Amino acid sequence: MLKATGCFLFLILIFELVACNQNAIQPIQENHNDIKIFFTPGTECENNIIERINQSKKVDIAVYSITNPAITKAIISAYKHGVNVRIVTDKTQASGKKSLVSQIRAAGIPVLTNKKHKIEHNKFAVFDDVHVVSGSYNWTTNATNYNSENCLFFDQPDMEYSKRFEYLWKVYSE
Repeated sequence: MLKATGCFLFLILIFELVACNQNAIQPIQENHNDIKIFFTPGTECENNIIERINQSKKVDIAVYSITNPAITKAIISAYKHGVNVRIVTDKTQASGKKSLVSQIRAAGIPVLTNKKHKIEHNKFAVFDDVHVVSGSYNWTTNATNYNSENCLFFDQPDMEYSKRFEYLWKVYSE
């Protein structure tokens, strides 16, 4: 009798485990192949940003500082070839002696600086409303050549970065 009861309890336990497992929340399966991560010093962040700019029809940029001549050249060239480019950046950094924002503005590219926030410290860009680069990487020569920074390239799932850019564009336009 004890052996039969033990078997019966064992079967109930197995049944409960199977039933519980069917109701368990399944982990989100992420495809990490869609995320590219790079570190500096080195040119991988810079080169991948330039490549994305060159492949896009629309580029929304929210960055703290722009002093990198290669990225600036790509931005201006894309704009001259019909790419819709908008930039939000920090007002103090934009007026700095190494800033290339004046060249970008001189090319006719719309650039807004922070009015509501003390610092515009974002570091992201959205390409064609889908592809995103974000991370600690400043769009500067120092970030490429000397600093320990990172950049991540991925596709935005719910337009979070586009929504944030539109918010900043609206707030800084007022």
